[in-house]
Order: sequence, then C-alpha cells, then structure tokens
Amino acid sequence: MWIANGLIPEEDEIIEDSGNRYFQELRSRSFFERVPNPSKRNIEELFLMHDLVNDLAQIASSKLCIKLEESQGYHMLEKSWHLSYTMGEGGGDFEKLMPLYKLEQLKTLLPTCIDVNYCFLSKRVLHNILPRLTSLRALLLLGYRIKEFPNEFFIKLKLLRFLDLSNTRIEKLPDSICVLYILETLLLSSCNNLEDLPLHMEKLINLRHLDIRNTSLLKMPLHLSKLKSLHVLVGAKFLLGGWRMEDLGEAHNLYGSISVVELQNVVDRKDSVNAKMREKNHVEKLSLEWSESSSAHNSKIERDILDDLCPHKNIREVEITRYRGTKFPNWLADPLFLKLVKLSLSNRKDCYSFPALGELPCLKFLSIRGMYGITEVMEEFYGSLSSKKPFNCLEKLEFEDMPEWKQWRVLGIGEFPILEKLLIKKCPKLPENLSSLKNWEF
Repeated sequence: MWIANGLIPEEDEIIEDSGNRYFQELRSRSFFERVPNPSKRNIEELFLMHDLVNDLAQIASSKLCIKLEESQGYHMLEKSWHLSYTMGEGGGDFEKLMPLYKLEQLKTLLPTCIDVNYCFLSKRVLHNILPRLTSLRALLLLGYRIKEFPNEFFIKLKLLRFLDLSNTRIEKLPDSICVLYILETLLLSSCNNLEDLPLHMEKLINLRHLDIRNTSLLKMPLHLSKLKSLHVLVGAKFLLGGWRMEDLGEAHNLYGSISVVELQNVVDRKDSVNAKMREKNHVEKLSLEWSESSSAHNSKIERDILDDLCPHKNIREVEITRYRGTKFPNWLADPLFLKLVKLSLSNRKDCYSFPALGELPCLKFLSIRGMYGITEVMEEFYGSLSSKKPFNCLEKLEFEDMPEWKQWRVLGIGEFPILEKLLIKKCPKLPENLSSLKNWEF
C-alpha cells in the first residue's frame, strides 16, 4: 500500500526493493518491532509499530487518516484520504458505510476484522457506494463473504493501484477489472471458489504483484505470460500439457509457493532442464506432482527429470507426490539446503529406498506416505556418520500407508535428539517394540 499511495519514490532499483529498504531502515530505528506469529502454519514474519511511535503517527496524520467509528462528523470525513473501519457481522455494513457516499477524495479504504472469519457485505455497498469512490488507490475487501461483483464495478475505479480480495468467496472476477490499467497489486490468496481469471488480463499492463496462493480451483491462465510488468507471482500452478517447461523456465518472477503438476507429460529430459528451477531463488515452497493413474516406462528418466527439478538452496518446503522412479535423486539429501525445514514424500509402489535424509541440517518436519515398495529403513536413511547427529533438528516425523515395511534400523547414537512427535499409521508389519524412540502414536 505504500507503493499504491506514492510513498515510495521511483529510483533506479526495483520499487519493491526500495520499499523493503525503507522498512528495514525504520525497523533499525525501532519504529517497528518483530512479534510472534500466532499461526504455526504461517512462516511469515509479523511486525508491530511501537506504542509511542503509533501515538505520534496518529497525531501527525489525524486529519488525513481516520477510523470511521471515531470520526466526529462529516466535515472530518470529507477531508480524509485514508479510512479504516471495523467490519460487522450483520447488516452488510451498508448503514455504516453510507457516509462514504460522496467521499470522492478518498484514497484508501481499509476494513479490519475482529474475531469474525467471514463478514457479509451488502450488495447495495457494491452497487451504490464503492463505485463512487473514484479516487481510490487502495481497496481492501479481504474476508468479506463476496461471491460476485457487479459487471461494471471497476469501470470508475481507474486509479486503483492496490486491490486485495483475499479470503473471499468470489467465483470469478468481472471483465471490468481489465480497465484498471495502473493496477500494480492484485491479491487473491485463499479464494477457494475462484475458478477463472478474466480472459483479457494482459491489459493490466502495470500489474507487478499477483498472489494466487491456496486457490485450488483456479485454472492457471496461459495469458499470464503476457503480463510483461509482472515482477512477483505467488502461488503459481503449472499444469503441464497446457503450460510447457519453457514457460516455467521463462517465469523469473516466481515467489512464495509454486506447484508443477501432471509431470508424467514430461518425457524428454531437455524439457525438465528448461524449467531452470535452480535459478528461482525467491521460491520458498515447491510441489511436484505426477498423475495418480500414470505409470513409468523408464525409472532412470523419471529420476533424471526429478534431478533436473532441483530447487534453489533458498527453498524452505518441498512436497513430492506420486513420484514414479525407483530411487530419489541425491539432491533431496543435500546438506547445503540450509533453509529446508519441511519435506513431504508420497509414492505408490515404485520406490524401494530413501536418500540420506538425516543429513539435512535444518529439517523440522518429515512426512513419508504411501511407499508400498519399502520393506526396511536402514543406515542409508541417516546418512554418513559425522559430528552432527542424524536428523539434528527434526521435531515431527510421520510414516503412513507402508504395508510392506518390516524393519527399522535404529542406530542408537543419539539420532532424532529433539524429536517431539512420531506418528505411524497403516504400517501393519512393523514391530512395535522400538523403545529407543520416546513418543509413539498409532
């Protein structure tokens, strides 16, 4: 939103990098302090403005930045540029937002939600109030129970640069969004009902940041490659068969999590090399998936393809589903993955051994499922013995659906030194008397 409201001047460097540099400068001067993230699933950092700084900021901006519930008459509202309000559980917020009817000077509209997952927004707000705020630069509607927008909703909002529709129930975006020629940021994460993006998205010639995380129904549109200004793409899903590996390789702007599915369609190793996964240093989570109904014709080619899809060393999470090779490539156990904290492997019947996963120095969560070909877990699972104990940082270990697993070699050299939870399910042939591991759950 700093960028949307013109607070970050354009310089020679990328504007997001400039904004981050300003934030780090403010943080170094104690304007912001890091606070614990209450969500264990979310690895994003949270920061809070210091109380004294917050009080000073409110005094300095009291005429331009207003909380709707605290405004003292319409004369204050008509001078404000940035407005926040608390979302309500009932009534659709129409009565609350009625005073905004003529606020054509308003630049930011920021609803806040307190202990309510989804709030209803009246259709009268969508039809009669929001479209009149023609000076809006930043509009946030995240968390509202919105299923659809009026077709012409965005026609008069042509100054929008920041639009956040995350965690709404929207099924599709109106075509009128394509007139937002100066829109720079579009956030659609956790829109679980969203199926399609507008056909003419390439008209958003200034779009720099697109977040489509956790949108399981969304079909990844091929025309996204035409968005020449796109610098940050979060949550991309490449369905091979429509997308090509070259498209993935040319996408240099991938951030956060990406998924590559239908990998059985890759039959030539040259294609997997073209993905250039090692160059994508901003990707934190990588999911690789083969079709459930496919079977491998050449195990070595499968392993080579997975080997070529080795991510950058900045990766934090890797998930491999229905891999069809008999062995995993060595990069999965590379001790140079110093940021890798979570690894999930699932297979059907083809894989017969594990790489030396005990050598991953920072791995905290390991999940292994559906390995029908595994009969024993032996020394190679732990890796070469060194000064560090195998699975030095592992906190949670899961095994599930491994019907032929009969033997687990426990070294007894202090492996799993900080393991908190061991979960074993559907492994009927594994003996239960491995007493050296402290926490068992069946």
